Amino acid sequence: MDKRTQAAAGGAGRDIAGFPVFNGFNGQAMRLAVWPVELWLQWQADMLKAVAPAMADWVTRRREGTEAALHALERLCACEDVADASKIQAEWIEGETKRLETDMRALTDAAVVRRREAARAGAREQRAGQPAQRTTRVGRSRGGIASTISS
Repeated sequence: MDKRTQAAAGGAGRDIAGFPVFNGFNGQAMRLAVWPVELWLQWQADMLKAVAPAMADWVTRRREGTEAALHALERLCACEDVADASKIQAEWIEGETKRLETDMRALTDAAVVRRREAARAGAREQRAGQPAQRTTRVGRSRGGIASTISS
């Protein structure tokens, strides 16, 4: 068996054309190579978890808006009077305005909550004697790839 075949078969410490071959996915070099992906995926998972309730409410309001538009359109098609058509349009616009107002309020509330959470996290870090820094939970709680890199 030649050197390349041995390396491909999992020989630790072997190299192919001058490049090291990692023994599976547990080597220090592999950890250094994949930590940005882990941090990105963790950030994405945290963001999706944080916005899920607001998104569900938003989707509900969009569905209600679509149903209201459809109902208004049906009523307009059956309408024979301009005054009734104006009333139907005004009702639809009022409903859309309320939904838009609710969207803006929800967005503002979510931003305030996220800001407070960030401020509390910074205060906890400062009380613990650590500088307030932006890191993911990967490095702190599980001792994952981020902790490997910092050590």
